[in-house]
Amino acid sequence: MARKSRKNMPVAVAEPTDNLTTKAVLSMDKEAKPYQVGIYTRLSFESEANKERDTVDTQIAYIREFINGQDDMVEVCVYADISVTGTTFERPEFDRMIQDIRAGKINTVITRDLSRLGRNYVEAGNYIERVFPFLDVRYIAITDDFDTARPGTDLSVPLKNIVNEYYSKDLSKKVETGKHSIWAQGGFSEGTPPYGYYRATDGSRKLLIDEEVSDNVVRIFNMFLDGKGYAGIAKTLQNEGILSPPKYRFYKSGKIELAEKAREWHYSHVKEILQGEYYIGNIVHGKQRKALDTGRKNVKTDASTWQRIENVHEPIIDKDTFYKTRERMEHIKKKHLEASKPKADVPNKPDNILVYKTKCACCGGSVLIGRHHTYSEKFYYKCKNRRKLARLCENKYSYDYSEVMDSVFSVIRQHMSLCVEKTKFVQKMNSRKENVLQYDIYTKQIAKLQNDVRRITANKSGLYEDYREQLITAEELCQYQREYESRVNEIEAQITELLHRRSLYEKEFHIDEGWEETVNKYMAKRKLTKELVDAFVSEIVFYDGNIEVKLLYDDFLKELLKVAEEREVSSNG
Repeated sequence: MARKSRKNMPVAVAEPTDNLTTKAVLSMDKEAKPYQVGIYTRLSFESEANKERDTVDTQIAYIREFINGQDDMVEVCVYADISVTGTTFERPEFDRMIQDIRAGKINTVITRDLSRLGRNYVEAGNYIERVFPFLDVRYIAITDDFDTARPGTDLSVPLKNIVNEYYSKDLSKKVETGKHSIWAQGGFSEGTPPYGYYRATDGSRKLLIDEEVSDNVVRIFNMFLDGKGYAGIAKTLQNEGILSPPKYRFYKSGKIELAEKAREWHYSHVKEILQGEYYIGNIVHGKQRKALDTGRKNVKTDASTWQRIENVHEPIIDKDTFYKTRERMEHIKKKHLEASKPKADVPNKPDNILVYKTKCACCGGSVLIGRHHTYSEKFYYKCKNRRKLARLCENKYSYDYSEVMDSVFSVIRQHMSLCVEKTKFVQKMNSRKENVLQYDIYTKQIAKLQNDVRRITANKSGLYEDYREQLITAEELCQYQREYESRVNEIEAQITELLHRRSLYEKEFHIDEGWEETVNKYMAKRKLTKELVDAFVSEIVFYDGNIEVKLLYDDFLKELLKVAEEREVSSNG
């Protein structure tokens, strides 16, 4: 028998003709105009105040008008960094533009002015004077009348970039001073208000209790003091259909699409709420600092430098509850650190030799190895989606690692033993007189049908001579040829079936030689290895408390068992 293929064939997908047309047009434009332009725009923050003054759209329109007035330029791509400061060059769209330059997609960069490229004079000057020339790129800042293709235009650039950077630093210093003024008055200026509060719109920027979710905050503290862990609390809230903090925030602001994508309840949300002093009426400022006037990026600060303003808004939690919560959190942290200390006598997690073979029957996800608890010597298999906080799978079972290994090896061993045992049994039975006779009957039937094929083929070959001698018409010639071909196909199908049946009665009977070679190769194995798994296992499905091991050669074994059963029945009959 021919062995069945176990591989999938790749499928080629043709590129849409519209894309080809577009590429062809772009190619012709590039040949006609030597400067392929990338429009670069940047805006630190887009708000109602600057919508008409200096938006990204305004910058793009301004640059396009400039390009349209040039005979040697063609626009290729637009790169727009929104809400990104000019003091750093770690910008996604700027990085994409540099990649396109290296790929040869564009050779000219145009900005509205020098500050759009960047306000860090050292980095901006490096790109203008070194990087762009090295990459053979022309750079133009329109309103500054700057063009690297024009001799002498780079002499004033360093000075102007210095002014830009010091402007950013001065502005940052003023913003920082303004924040301290708001802090002193009990205002909240740290971005998104904490869950359970919203910011006053009367200009005071004070935190006001959000009655819709403040009860959830109280529940979280109470559940924690009742002994529930972070993950357990998050799971409870999730199961009750309560929106997570990010989801609630986006829904409240009308950003439905972002709300749908936002993260569900996670233990980190619970932990952040439990450690927030906002809930006892305090605001702690200065935990992180990002100030350009000192040349520092966003960094965490020492607790001794924090500025704590107490009793600035209405609390949700009483102080006694809050400090009891903090005490338990410290205890959990200490216990975790103790458990995290390395222990020399604890074994490493075993290699997952079943990798890519495991599947959860409930959700279709992979089933992975875990440890029963920190530094435990016992391991288990569990659905990866069940292990996650959101509990995306209903399969709550854990499967002992050793038991899974033993079960898989047992199935493979039984499979190999049956292959050897039943093959020998059928070979022995095929040597009996009645089965030898059956083999001969099939041989005679095959020979007769092969003679029929030769006879029909000869008759078909003579049809053309009959046509030349005008014994049959052209229409009859075609009709007879089709009839002969159809008859030959039917007989050949019968021959194929008889050959298969006869092979089952051969004295040297084999279902599949490749399968038997694999079995003989691994028959002496005494423990499960990755090599053995790869050779035999197709998939291991984990059901509620049970596993099913599917093997690559199950279809061959099924056919072998069927033949063996037929021989046994015929011998007893």
